[in-house]
Amino acid sequence: MYLYIVLLTVFVVVPNIILVYLNRQRLHVRTLLPALLILFIIAIIWDQISVRLGIWSFSQKESVGSFLGLPIEEYLFFIFVPLLSINIYLLVEKIGKQP
Repeated sequence: MYLYIVLLTVFVVVPNIILVYLNRQRLHVRTLLPALLILFIIAIIWDQISVRLGIWSFSQKESVGSFLGLPIEEYLFFIFVPLLSINIYLLVEKIGKQP
């Protein structure tokens, strides 16, 4: 079973979909996309170095596939977790501003 993709979907992707809808008027795509791209590149470099140095590893039988030595799910993680953090921040900020 592909546990990584299941957990990622349930706890990161689905909440992101809901929060993107709730924050749709507050998300600024022109600033969000470059920020996510920069984080994505840094995370790939970080993970590549860590895997090559043997600091951590990934089970190939537990992932749906790999690209450049990292599971596909890891690339999704690099996009959706920062987005989730941004969405949670925007929601908390919005709630905090309500009287």
